[in-house]
Amino acid sequence: MMLISKRSRRKSEVFASRFREGGADDFPLRQYLRCREDFSSGLVHTLLTVAFAVTLVVFARTLGNLFDSHGADLSPMYKWFAMGLMALFVLSVLRRLYYKVMELREIRQEMARLQAVFREPGDDEVEI
Repeated sequence: MMLISKRSRRKSEVFASRFREGGADDFPLRQYLRCREDFSSGLVHTLLTVAFAVTLVVFARTLGNLFDSHGADLSPMYKWFAMGLMALFVLSVLRRLYYKVMELREIRQEMARLQAVFREPGDDEVEI
């Protein structure tokens, strides 16, 4: 156990902090701010995933054009295999994108619920 200061005989765990281990129902403003941070980082991640999916689609088109212009003497199976592989990659990225959007939707719903909780008048507000 870590002492609070060098001279203190008290352990730091004696003093429970309200920011250390708050439950989901405790401190709705703190939970809201945490959700807002998760939402913003998830939004950036979603935008990067969309950019990656678009890049893969453009690359697949380029690869198809490459087979069309330079692969006349090759078996068409090579082009089908390459396009099938690219389709699997694109579908995998789109699957990740779908799950990320669903996660962002859940975070947004949680943010709305928490905002309603900490905006309702409580015992600490005094009306004059």
